[in-house]
Amino acid sequence: MDLEGWLVAVLRDAPSEQIFSAVARAERLAGERFDPKQVVAAMRRVLSVELANR
Repeated sequence: MDLEGWLVAVLRDAPSEQIFSAVARAERLAGERFDPKQVVAAMRRVLSVELANR
């Protein structure tokens, strides 16, 4: 699974008023499948771009 691609899709699909809960949910779900270090690194890369574009 493409973790970063999935994170981008989740965040782009979330309404602006639900972005914080979407980030928390994505972090929890990703943590069930990937190493925590991978999750943090991917979230940092994705969030730096996606949140800046909102």
